[in-house]
Amino acid sequence: MKSEDSKHYKLAGFGISIILVISAPALVANLENSLGQGQEEGEEEQKTTITDVKFTSPQNNTFSLGRPFLVQYDNTTGVKPFGNATLDNFEVTFTGHGIINGIIKYIDNGTGIFLTNPDDLTVYQKGVIELRTENGNDSIKTTYESLGSAIHTSDRHLLLDNGVMFFNESSTKGGELSFLNNKVGIYKDTLDRDRLNLTTIAWEWN
Repeated sequence: MKSEDSKHYKLAGFGISIILVISAPALVANLENSLGQGQEEGEEEQKTTITDVKFTSPQNNTFSLGRPFLVQYDNTTGVKPFGNATLDNFEVTFTGHGIINGIIKYIDNGTGIFLTNPDDLTVYQKGVIELRTENGNDSIKTTYESLGSAIHTSDRHLLLDNGVMFFNESSTKGGELSFLNNKVGIYKDTLDRDRLNLTTIAWEWN
């Protein structure tokens, strides 16, 4: 029994030593691969540090938005103040008319909020506008949001702002305004706060 046990232990020990001898080179290889990969990643990361970025290149570009696809004229029809009475904050309704791509004429009506910051110079606006074709066969709604700056002169109180318009789906499938479905526009507008009229020009964001 003892001799058989001894043989068993010897075989077992021999088997373990074989496993260790075989596994060691594989372990070394894996370690070298890991270290090599880490070094390559480090070198790649070094190539994209902030000091390697050429910031002057994008600054040389001048972008032109081209001809606006939408021009709109509105008049304020209602103003309802809210919030702090010392600030110019109100809900507003307006109506007007416009043209898209120089061809499609429409009438519009909208509602929104007008919030003046405590500095009395910057303004935030947000609301919804419905555009309806002249023949009444199609309509579409767009939500708008903008930031603007007030300009005060001796005889004029203007607001110049920039914003974005998100168009919903038009009311008629395949209608005149359906090409605007889920489109985005960027716009500039001028608000005459004395005469309460508004001019908007917008570009389609592709």
